[in-house]
Amino acid sequence: MFRLLGKLAARHRTAVIVGWILAAALLIVTAPPLDEVSSTDQRDFLPADAPFAAAQEVFERTFPAEFAASSTVILIDAGEGGDVHAPDIWAYMAKLEAYLNSDDAPENISGVAAPTTDALLADALISPDKRIALVSAAMTTPTDALQTTAAVQRIEEWLEANPPQGFAVYQTGEAGLNAQAEESTFTTIDRTLFITFALVIVALLLIYRSPVSPLIPLFSVTVAFITTVGLIGHMARLDMITVIAQVNAMIVVVMYGAGTDYNLFLISRFREEMADGVGIENAARRTVHMVGETITSSAGTIFVGFMALLFTKMGMLQSAGPMLATGIAISLLAGLTLTPALLATLGNRAFWPGKASHRSAGRYYEATSKLVSSRPLPAIIVIVALMLPFSVYGLTQQVNYDFVAELPENIPSVKAYNLLREHMGGGSLFPLNVIVTGRQAGDVPAEMIRLAGELAALPGVTDIRSLNNPLGLNNPRIGSLMRVDGQLNMIVNLASEQGGSAGLQGAADAVGGLQRYMAALVERFPEIAGDPNYTTARSIVDGGLLVLALRQNDLLDAARGLAERFAAMDDALMMPPMGDGELFADLKPLADSYLAEGGTAYRIDVILDDPLGDEAQHTVQAMRSLIAGYRGGGEAVVSGFPAVITDMATIMSSDTLRAVVFILAGIFIVLLLMLRSVVAPLYLIATVLLSFTCTLGLTALFFQVVFGMERLSWMMPIFTFVMLVGLGIDYSIFLFGRIKEEVRAHGIREGVHVAVAATGAIITSAAVILAGTFAGMITGELAFLAQMGFAVSVGVLIDAFVVRTMLDPALAALFGKWTWWPGGVPQPQDKPARALTPAAAETRA
Repeated sequence: MFRLLGKLAARHRTAVIVGWILAAALLIVTAPPLDEVSSTDQRDFLPADAPFAAAQEVFERTFPAEFAASSTVILIDAGEGGDVHAPDIWAYMAKLEAYLNSDDAPENISGVAAPTTDALLADALISPDKRIALVSAAMTTPTDALQTTAAVQRIEEWLEANPPQGFAVYQTGEAGLNAQAEESTFTTIDRTLFITFALVIVALLLIYRSPVSPLIPLFSVTVAFITTVGLIGHMARLDMITVIAQVNAMIVVVMYGAGTDYNLFLISRFREEMADGVGIENAARRTVHMVGETITSSAGTIFVGFMALLFTKMGMLQSAGPMLATGIAISLLAGLTLTPALLATLGNRAFWPGKASHRSAGRYYEATSKLVSSRPLPAIIVIVALMLPFSVYGLTQQVNYDFVAELPENIPSVKAYNLLREHMGGGSLFPLNVIVTGRQAGDVPAEMIRLAGELAALPGVTDIRSLNNPLGLNNPRIGSLMRVDGQLNMIVNLASEQGGSAGLQGAADAVGGLQRYMAALVERFPEIAGDPNYTTARSIVDGGLLVLALRQNDLLDAARGLAERFAAMDDALMMPPMGDGELFADLKPLADSYLAEGGTAYRIDVILDDPLGDEAQHTVQAMRSLIAGYRGGGEAVVSGFPAVITDMATIMSSDTLRAVVFILAGIFIVLLLMLRSVVAPLYLIATVLLSFTCTLGLTALFFQVVFGMERLSWMMPIFTFVMLVGLGIDYSIFLFGRIKEEVRAHGIREGVHVAVAATGAIITSAAVILAGTFAGMITGELAFLAQMGFAVSVGVLIDAFVVRTMLDPALAALFGKWTWWPGGVPQPQDKPARALTPAAAETRA
């Protein structure tokens, strides 16, 4: 097959080149841009059967008016010692609220909550120290939808066109944070692409000392990259995959790193063939024939590693696997067809101003290979002893699921969140929603109060909001609304605040409402009919407006006395009348937001101290266990962003093990087929694991010491594992392919020495290029991509300079003939091996 591909690429080189260019152009022109089909929404990371997904469905079905697919929050900061009640700030909030409710605002805004809307809601939207105020806009479109991102941008444009004077305004919330996370992701991609280009060019110039040679891999990989982006765009438009924005950056480095490596081996072999004078077409054909199997096996291990992610449950991993595997497959196909076509077109001009020649293997690899092949056991002990402590450290590290901590601290949405967390608590931005359905309406008040009390007692819970306490447990204006003593205290507080300012009509309405309330009270609790406080209050209310005006203080004293009596009663529960004209009519919207389905379903909002931290995950698990006893004949679920993170952490713990098993099993099969051995694949995989865990420890230590990051991103270990295992096995294939060849001619130990000396330079060159491409991610704005860029760069260099150059050869020499069990030691072929030339050392591996 490879002979045929080489022949095709060499004879029809112009058609191959033009065909690739046309295919890439057609795909990229017709496909939607990746930034339009990408998501950074953490919900997209979860499988459809995650507990959160079921809870989200119950929430949307039961409380459709309260359910928001997404929301953005505008935070107003009055500054140190400032007060958002200042006239200019209050006027600004009113102007902002008017805009969000106007026809000029984004069409997907479904509701606006602001302190200027309702005095009762103001307390929930203003921090206790009066410095911070929130204006929230609920949206009908999901967080990662284009319409949501566009809405966030339009609001941002309004804020820029209406700058605050003397105070600060930021946009945050789920939609705001997500939009700026996407922006940071694509900034990272652009920066990574630029740095990758620069590093690849510099590395190739140093390797080839020719301005032409670097253009070949850059052109080939770039065409492959454009083709891949087009294919992924079409797959996303057809809903075949969910494109995760962070993975887009990985595609850049994977394709330019691995693709350039494939080209490096192809160009090196072509240079050898040209130096031997076989002619341009023969050189191109022989290059594919001799190197094709090696780079295909190499790409196959990475492809298997990525596709093994399909067996995970996490949506991000399932999508990332095919995306990255597609990139590797296209890179390989371009390497086997486009690159040889380019080489056949250029011939010796590919090495201008020099010409094709053989390269020296280098003294370092001669000395290293002799040392490890002659004294394998000491080399193994020293290397393992140096790497193992970092491996242990890496395996003991916990990961971070706080997606806000992954973002740069200087972007507005993160600044706003940190201000909010400091002055109001982060939980107010990411509340948990407990929804209970299928209850008996008469039992709901008592059950709601009991459950709210149990939830409030859980560790990490700072506040509870329900119909009983819609503004929180510690708000004196509206508290214990489901209890009669709470209702009476509220009447007293409101009357005290209003004084005589209610006006004649307002007072008349109040009298009617009080009369009906007192009648409902004695009907519900007949035992109070003879209570002196009740008879006093009833006589004043029934006396009409004039009596009420003259004896208002007596009425308030009687209400306080009744409140004390009801406070001592456990079952002093009554749904306050909220119909039109009733005393509590203004609270009807609140009741509708916490009760549904004719009063048989209710919800409770739970505010956590740190909604994105580890404690939140424990709290969510405890809440789920608690509410399981409230299901009865209905449902009891927990929704909200902390529940998303909890499900992610739970699923990732099993997904990581599942992915590791499938990836290693797939790679073992590839190595088994290539080496015809069981023993060698086992210790090669063991060294890959050692390299990965050592790298994990070094990365954790580096980011802790240098950047003060206590934990690595939750996505980093699994993706780094896939990258390092797949790419690390690449070099094992190059090395052991050559060892297998040299053992035939020189015996085991000498064969190992010759193979390491021969392949050292080319493996190192490939590793340096690959590490350089991933190093470009370190400059990115997202912690996950920076950590993974550092880890893969360091891991690849450790793999090339230590594991593949010293540890694996030492193991091969130590195991001797058992390395090749059960297939047996490779025997000499009928035809003598080609003379060992430096160029052959590079390309025949």
